[in-house]
Amino acid sequence: MRLQDVITRLSELPEEMFICARRPWTRDSDAKLVPFTLDLRIPESVKADGFEYFLEVSTALEILAGFIERKPTREQITDFVIYYAENDAYPEWSQYI
Repeated sequence: MRLQDVITRLSELPEEMFICARRPWTRDSDAKLVPFTLDLRIPESVKADGFEYFLEVSTALEILAGFIERKPTREQITDFVIYYAENDAYPEWSQYI
């Protein structure tokens, strides 16, 4: 599954899942959903496959709340979430959409 596919389907996904992706994080990065564990860690088997923690589904939904109302494209939504995951901040360009 691609990272863009996961981000596009966020509203359909259980909020208690981690999104993990392979770097570099792009729209086409391999991604997978991982359920929360008791210790809230990414399983070693997922890490061994080259995946890293990206964001929690709930966090991705939260940061998109106001942005979605502006009717951005699918690509803009994905780029917005990737930027946030890498920088823990909103992209400056998002205010102009």
